[in-house]
Amino acid sequence: MARDGREDDREAFEQAMSDVDPIERDRHAPELRGRRPVPLSEHDREVLRELDALVSGSGAIELQDPDDRLDGKVPGLDPRTFQRLKRGEFTVQDELDLHGTDAQSARHLVERFLLDTHARGLRCVRIVHGRGRNSPGGVPVLKAKLPRWLARGPARTLVLAYATAARQHGGSGATCVLLRKGSR
Repeated sequence: MARDGREDDREAFEQAMSDVDPIERDRHAPELRGRRPVPLSEHDREVLRELDALVSGSGAIELQDPDDRLDGKVPGLDPRTFQRLKRGEFTVQDELDLHGTDAQSARHLVERFLLDTHARGLRCVRIVHGRGRNSPGGVPVLKAKLPRWLARGPARTLVLAYATAARQHGGSGATCVLLRKGSR
């Protein structure tokens, strides 16, 4: 009678394990050890009180959306120039206010405004798009579309950089645009 491979494997396994001692099983759960509590400082207690007030809804906080800021620049622009724009150090020479404008009209107005101001030799302009508080759902429609408008179409050849306006120039409701040198 021929032996099948399984029996050979079983015998080989039992022979290999013949001198192995089984591990005794410990049926007790390991003892949990914890650290002693560290006493809280008065500062830590104050922070916890403030957090508790925020979580319960009784604390006041002004949240800033990280997406609240817009900025972009062409490759190779001096970082110092870009930082100056972001800090609001350029004089705003003209402004376009888009409040109450629908997106399609606003795009046309932005393109026309940039072409006109560039032709007049202006370098820094502000586009006021609002924060979207009066938009459906409170979502800023024009603000969200502005970066695409500045990077495409005729604007892409005119714009060096753009950044959310400094607080004194409209903050998150406006964007300052730095234009290439144009003809006067």
